[in-house]
Amino acid sequence: MSDWTQVGENLVRHRAGTIYLRAKVEGKVKRVSLGTSDLRIAKIKRDDLLAGMRAAAVLQPNAAHVRTIGDVLAVVAERITTQPQLQPRTILFYRDILKVLKETLPVAVHARSWTAGEAGKWWMRMAKQYHAQRANNLLGVAKRVGKAIVELGLRLDDPTAGLKRMKVTEKDLHIPSKETVEMVIEDVRAQRKAHSEEAGNYIEFLAYAGCRHGQAVALQWEDITKDWIRFKSGVSGTKGADTRRLPISPPLRAILDKMRPENATGPVFKLKTPKVALANACERLQIPHLRVHDLRHFFATWALECGVDVPTVSKWLGHKDGGALVLKTYFHGRDDHGLASAAKLGLSS
Repeated sequence: MSDWTQVGENLVRHRAGTIYLRAKVEGKVKRVSLGTSDLRIAKIKRDDLLAGMRAAAVLQPNAAHVRTIGDVLAVVAERITTQPQLQPRTILFYRDILKVLKETLPVAVHARSWTAGEAGKWWMRMAKQYHAQRANNLLGVAKRVGKAIVELGLRLDDPTAGLKRMKVTEKDLHIPSKETVEMVIEDVRAQRKAHSEEAGNYIEFLAYAGCRHGQAVALQWEDITKDWIRFKSGVSGTKGADTRRLPISPPLRAILDKMRPENATGPVFKLKTPKVALANACERLQIPHLRVHDLRHFFATWALECGVDVPTVSKWLGHKDGGALVLKTYFHGRDDHGLASAAKLGLSS
């Protein structure tokens, strides 16, 4: 009695119950487990695999040189880094991820020989070596490599398909109070060094504009009108180019009026970053270290505590999710504000 029974087109069932895809690849008949005994599910999986094989047949003449995992990684790298909508900082992020993958994946091994077990061992090493978010970023691109291996006809199954992301533990944000931010700004200006005044202005601007540091660096006086600031991101002329507007609040107007030179044109800030000045002020004041990006967190929380609605704050920050990230990240507020708010409960009946 045969161990195999035909149960559908390109489908055979082993006597143990598992259904396999049976297809001819490169002149050889191969069987690939579909990991199910349910015929309906098997047909769906079969169709996905066969679609990949057909796509590979079209791509194969152009991909004849692609054999090793390193070759496939190069194909994936080309696809990722040439996307026109990506911002320069995102491209740098991906290049860093690709560099780690090139150093940790078995790039010299033929992609046909890279099994799910070996992919799992690689993932275990990455999960131990890197924190959860970093490891998940590596896995995301590694999974692109796995899918490309199938797409290019080097394997019928994706070795990375069963790899699961690590759970990311949320970190408590250290959000400074308005008093702390103002104290830091005053301390920076009080140093009276060559760049102390501009560094203080820079910190104050970031705190009340809520923009990313890169957007502040790129800001021109021509981008600032009477009531609005226009922040640009991405590469001009590409799909990734984006512009958002921020209304000028009273604190922001005060700092801009103080900074604005006569006949102002060109870059708003000549100082590359206030990072050192900020760190030194925190050390002198003996307060927890503040990063430049923490000023963006301050802005979001300050705006929410002032009563600005979540969708508006989200729009000001440049988010495009309608406020989901703001709710997740900032809406808890600072502990002192939460306690003050809780004290209001029950004051009216």
